[in-house]
Amino acid sequence: MSLSRRSILGAMATAAAPINLASASAATDSTLDERITAAKEELIACLTERYGSPEVIDYGRFISVFVPVPPVSVEYDGPGFYEVEWKRRNGKVCRPIFWLERVEHKTVPGYYYRAETRWRGRLETTTKLKPGAIKIIRKAEDYGGRLS
Repeated sequence: MSLSRRSILGAMATAAAPINLASASAATDSTLDERITAAKEELIACLTERYGSPEVIDYGRFISVFVPVPPVSVEYDGPGFYEVEWKRRNGKVCRPIFWLERVEHKTVPGYYYRAETRWRGRLETTTKLKPGAIKIIRKAEDYGGRLS
């Protein structure tokens, strides 16, 4: 590649992009209250994009923004009742309580969870759950469907 006068001038022309002076002057002409209001709206828009819909309470002189924090996942700690979070086929997220047992695959390396739902202490359904498809929220020590 050779450097010529034409290639240098072309590179300088693309580097010097035109600046929109109308927007720069509008930013300096706006009042402090308008700039603070715009900053509040931008902050709420950024938090909405990242966390979903935050709860915003405007008190006039100040605002409070409450952001929902996703629950912390816990590790599997032996068979028992666990509250898990998983996404259904229709896209809705649900958080049922299952009796989970970790089962090793017989033919391939790895494991899955056998999840049982119980109604009044009786076995209702049994399903297989992949470890990557669910998130264990907590071990339900206080669950009323406990087996004796």
